[in-house]
Amino acid sequence: MHIPTRFAIFSLFLLLSACASVAPTPAPAPAASEATPPPAASKDADLPKIDLEPSVMFDFLVGELAGQRGQMNVAAIALNRAARETRDPRLAERATLAALYAKHYGDALKSAELWVELRPQDADAREALATVYMELERPVEARAQFDEILAIEEGRNNLEQAYMRVAAVLSRQSNRNMALDVMQQLVRTHPLSPAAHIAMAHLAVRAGNLDDALAASDQALGLKPDWEAAALFKARILISQKDVPAADAFFETYLRQFPGATNLRMSYARHLIDQKQWERANEQFKRVIAAQPDDADAMYAVGLLSLQTNRLEEADKYLRKALELRPENDQARVYLGQVAEQRKRYSEAILWYEQVGPGEFYFEAQARIGIMIAREGDLPRARAHLQAIHAASTAQKVQRALAEEQILREAKKFDLAYAVLNRAIAEIPNEKDLLYARALVAEKLGLLDVVEADLREVIKRDPKNAHALNALGYTLADRTTRYEEAKEYLSQALAIKPDDAFILDSMGWLQYKLGNHAESIKLLRRALEVRNDAEISAHLGEVLWVMGNRNEAESVWNRALKDTPDNEALLDVMKKFKR
Repeated sequence: MHIPTRFAIFSLFLLLSACASVAPTPAPAPAASEATPPPAASKDADLPKIDLEPSVMFDFLVGELAGQRGQMNVAAIALNRAARETRDPRLAERATLAALYAKHYGDALKSAELWVELRPQDADAREALATVYMELERPVEARAQFDEILAIEEGRNNLEQAYMRVAAVLSRQSNRNMALDVMQQLVRTHPLSPAAHIAMAHLAVRAGNLDDALAASDQALGLKPDWEAAALFKARILISQKDVPAADAFFETYLRQFPGATNLRMSYARHLIDQKQWERANEQFKRVIAAQPDDADAMYAVGLLSLQTNRLEEADKYLRKALELRPENDQARVYLGQVAEQRKRYSEAILWYEQVGPGEFYFEAQARIGIMIAREGDLPRARAHLQAIHAASTAQKVQRALAEEQILREAKKFDLAYAVLNRAIAEIPNEKDLLYARALVAEKLGLLDVVEADLREVIKRDPKNAHALNALGYTLADRTTRYEEAKEYLSQALAIKPDDAFILDSMGWLQYKLGNHAESIKLLRRALEVRNDAEISAHLGEVLWVMGNRNEAESVWNRALKDTPDNEALLDVMKKFKR
């Protein structure tokens, strides 16, 4: 039931005028051969035939004008008088809603009782009256109205929707315990109705009683085991309780019993993504695709997960299919460009980015085109392309500067990259991403005072910036002997992102510098498990070599060399120890 915040004078004036009439003169009865079937009963069949008296018109206009001005208490009183004089259910409804909006429950009670009297089969009227009784803390009378609603809707074969409607009304009540008690009594009216129990579960969730909600959802599923909507709700409760093992077990058990529950499977896959269980999520999405080959969302998700896990051929295949199913998906084109980038197919990446139309992803695509032009070897044209992109916001100006800095850094033009960032920071002072990027370039130029100053400023503005904490900690560990400071920053970073491969690598490198070789290897191995990265392999190989495990060190380096034969850090460490 919607409580209006505005009143429309003229529409209701016409409505009221339509019911004001003198009984018409009867037309001659048609001959038997001309007889027509009686018209279907309409909701307006019970409208009164009245003369529009001046007092009625006055109350009506006062009510409408007061409603327009937000004086809902005045509107409620005037409209209630008009409703009582005319016995028009529409005016009774309007008066009730005005009084409810004004929270004048005494006035609302009079209007709602009249509305129900005039239209006893109207579920909206009984819902309004039940709401008033609940607000007046008269739960027995409220329950009687809810019982009538359930009876009316059961006769219309709408019992499930009726229970959910009642739960929605009760969820808005300030006295939660009273609302739950009324709902429990209503459930006992239909104890074998799954809908009754799931409505109870919804109300319990809104009241914050997750254990009761779980018990109610179990009862609903006990009565109707294949009810996927109830299963989805139970899964959401388990996730809200942060009981990941119980949620996983429920998903797995239910899907074994009902493998065709596609919506639940999609929910399970998204839950696995939240848990960073990429492979298991991918498996679930693929099963959705097997059952529904035209599911664009599942196809897109598999493409992204394949990209996340570096399965580039699979990512390309599924993202293309997702784009066929949903051609307007420009984000899929951006990701296909990224797949081509990672395969070093820069011309192909440019083609994908050029297909991105104006909108949310256009600027990003244009920036990536500039980076691809640079990777194809034409640095001046790449810079000209980037500088020509119109930046409509500060965020886009930052993105454009970072793209230009990236192509210069990749070309080892560190002095030019540093100059680009200096200009950008002069225009947009203290912007975190620009300061962070300048710190990384300054490190390449040996400007450690700039590195430290910029990273400290980033951390000052964003104390939980794990990347800045990691960068400062690693720099202090690698380029100075301030190991205790480095450990403090890296510990903070790990507390924020305990499974981040690069932070684990930094802490492993610090332990190596401290001479804790066994702890270093443990951390570096864990980092490499999280992410197969050449620089992590370079670090792990160095520690193994120093400890005398030269065969294993060479094995680690050689595996990394297969994937990234031109990685500078890897080549440098191999040259250092295998000369």
